[in-house]
Amino acid sequence: MGNAAELWIKANHRLGESIIWHEASQAVMWVDLLDPAFFMHDPKTGMTKNSPLPLQAPIGSIAATTNPKQLIIAHRNGLSLLHLDTLALEPFCDPEAGRADIIYNDIKTDRFGRLWVGTSHAKEQDPRGALWCVKDRKTFALADAGVAISNGPAFSPDGTTMYFNDSAGRKTFAYDIDAGHMQAANRRVLRSYTESEGMPDGVVVDAAGNLWCAMWAGAAILHVSPKGSLIGKIDIAAWNVTTLCFAGHEIFITTATDTTPPDMRAKFPDTGSLFRLATDATGLPEPLFAI
Repeated sequence: MGNAAELWIKANHRLGESIIWHEASQAVMWVDLLDPAFFMHDPKTGMTKNSPLPLQAPIGSIAATTNPKQLIIAHRNGLSLLHLDTLALEPFCDPEAGRADIIYNDIKTDRFGRLWVGTSHAKEQDPRGALWCVKDRKTFALADAGVAISNGPAFSPDGTTMYFNDSAGRKTFAYDIDAGHMQAANRRVLRSYTESEGMPDGVVVDAAGNLWCAMWAGAAILHVSPKGSLIGKIDIAAWNVTTLCFAGHEIFITTATDTTPPDMRAKFPDTGSLFRLATDATGLPEPLFAI
């Protein structure tokens, strides 16, 4: 495995995020949170479609569903279905029920088919963010609370451990979860990060159970064992590394220009672009949320 990713798509995303491999479309999809737009890249043609979204910034993230023509998307007013053919939005649910100064951020489906939804303080200062488990439009439960910036989550191969990033606190938490309950139990710190490493942002788990964590203000992805020990570091030529996804043995990576200091923008001129990494690790297919 190399120790650096290669530039894949030159871009200038203010906050490129939530990249997924969409198996049904055989395409890579992602969003820009601050210039709300949906992107779809066809690897066969090399073409990328950029579709602005009529949503107030910041938006959150996307996840694939059991309907190949619909994604679920998080945004300021909760969760909606995004119809891929028309880009029409259909309200789905709002676990936060309009709580003031709260924004939705990362969403991921666990290996039991539930959607886990992280929220953050709008100003990313106070620990008012929460973690929700969503089963369907009317069934959701509060799983944890008390973070300023929520990121992740990701799930062990057997589905019984969930990883969740408290970005402002520079910690990755691990929880016990199971199919019979919507709670996250036994929270513990899996790994703490130094200021020089950056802040943990998006995270995925490979088939061996290891974590791959994007580091905001860290210009890297950290490869971490299920016990929290560092396996390796992959350099990314971008200051703010936001998230990543697997497609077989390839990793696709988003980055962001937002808040990048001038000196780091000069050092990393490709900040805001997308990168990819060929690896010996094997990715796991992301589960689909049933709708």
